Amino acid sequence: MRRNFFIFLSIIIFLLIIPSYPGKAWAESRVPDLIGKRFDLATYRYNNLSFNQGEKSRDRWLNCVKSLRMEYHRDPGHAKAPFALFMLGRIYEDMYSRFHDPRDLTEAAGYYEDLALIFPKDNLADDALLNLGTICLEKKSNGKKAETIFARIIAVYPDGDMAGSAALMLRRMKNGHEPPSQPAVVSAKKEEQPTKEQLADLPMAVLSQPIRFWSTKNYTRVVVEPSFPVQFKENFLKADGDLPRRLYIDLFNSRIAPTFQNAIPIQDGLLKQVRGAQFDKTTVRVVLDTESVEDYKIFTLEDPFRVVIDVTGIRLKPQTPQKLPTLAEQFGLGVKTIVIDPGHGGKDPGALGINGLQEKDVVLKVAKKVAAILEKETAYKVLLTRDRDVFIPLEERTAIANTKEADLFVSIHANSAPNIHANGVETYFLSLATSREEMQAAARENAASASQISDLQKILQDLMQNSKIEESARLAGSVQGELVNGLAVKNLGVKKAPFIVLIGAQMPAILTEIAFLSNKDEVRRLQDDRYLEAIARYIAAGVRQYAAKLNGL
Repeated sequence: MRRNFFIFLSIIIFLLIIPSYPGKAWAESRVPDLIGKRFDLATYRYNNLSFNQGEKSRDRWLNCVKSLRMEYHRDPGHAKAPFALFMLGRIYEDMYSRFHDPRDLTEAAGYYEDLALIFPKDNLADDALLNLGTICLEKKSNGKKAETIFARIIAVYPDGDMAGSAALMLRRMKNGHEPPSQPAVVSAKKEEQPTKEQLADLPMAVLSQPIRFWSTKNYTRVVVEPSFPVQFKENFLKADGDLPRRLYIDLFNSRIAPTFQNAIPIQDGLLKQVRGAQFDKTTVRVVLDTESVEDYKIFTLEDPFRVVIDVTGIRLKPQTPQKLPTLAEQFGLGVKTIVIDPGHGGKDPGALGINGLQEKDVVLKVAKKVAAILEKETAYKVLLTRDRDVFIPLEERTAIANTKEADLFVSIHANSAPNIHANGVETYFLSLATSREEMQAAARENAASASQISDLQKILQDLMQNSKIEESARLAGSVQGELVNGLAVKNLGVKKAPFIVLIGAQMPAILTEIAFLSNKDEVRRLQDDRYLEAIARYIAAGVRQYAAKLNGL
């Protein structure tokens, strides 16, 4: 009887959803509405399956997934696209509870992560993150990631309707109780916001490693790494008696181990030292004693959470040049040192090819070949950020280039896309992303959330005033042109995006995507050493072409 009721209800809803007149002209004039109705129909099919506890056919669930996913890819910019991603996550969660296939839980996590990544400002983004956190708890081994996700909800969406639930999850984890693995429910009802007492009861972040820094005569980068996202504020104090000018950053809800509270001498002309201390019971204060700092920028990175402080200035005793500089050198455009950065490495494999080929291995081979070609055929000094399979944080790569006083920075990566037919070469320079594709590319290479990319966009509006954007664009165009013409591949163009590995670079800096590991034909070519040699030769040619113009050759 209950089954007949649902069948009858299905027919009624179906008749309401499908337009009464299926004429082609009408349909074409109402395409956005038609796509929206298809989203609704796919969601209705899911609800029907969910209510029918006797439904044992996995194929029907997969058909529902296929239908919803097809409509999403048909128009990923549709107003209901975020809801479609959320429902795909819910469908796979329900499939896991029925069929106990762990791959379903992985799929669910992927769709929730996509929603938070692509649509960070949608009102379902925090719901998706909460569900993602509970999935991490379900997997047992991802407890730390779950903790980071819950803390992120509170930090990024403090006014969202999931902040209270996230605070409750964290409190239960702190008290040794596993939070209930209950997915968020899509509802218009607002939940209670976390109280001050709830927020005060959150676990304390811990600075689990020493403060790190990279230094040169007119640039220093300092990195502080709490165990999960925290709020902070900075202040710049004038010299007071024997006390030097000081830049300090207060990290709230944090603790620092006594072994990490010793002053770290820098003495680079910009900073005298950096020191961390427990300012009060819940605040860690990091102090930079300055000498000649003219400006500073502070931004945060995720996975893991870091606070990055870049300070710049002019050394107190600048060196006198031994010879008159060229016009290019007077403007800081002469090229003597080049840093080549093979993307990813170590625990970070990057994109994975359809046959297991790893981005980190491909780009390391290419980078070594580029360095060898430039060293053999030019007088430039060429350095690699890594020459073996080792993990280097993104912020450290830029710092290496700055501290080595590089004149050019080239980061080499390989691409990936949901469309297995996507192919070609594209090259990026640092700027504000203006399209969803550029946001997705930045999020993928940064290993960060779209909300974090949005924060970086705001920082870049200030950072870019002093960076060599125009020169980076020219370098990107030179390398892109040589790769496309030399390899005879599809030209995806020169693009701009807020890549972390390029932020703070004191020289023209680019990131080039040499191929798609999601395309079987390009993967096959990447396994041919002669093709890798060709890629390296054309990257080197683009660099040489650009450098020759700057050096007046």
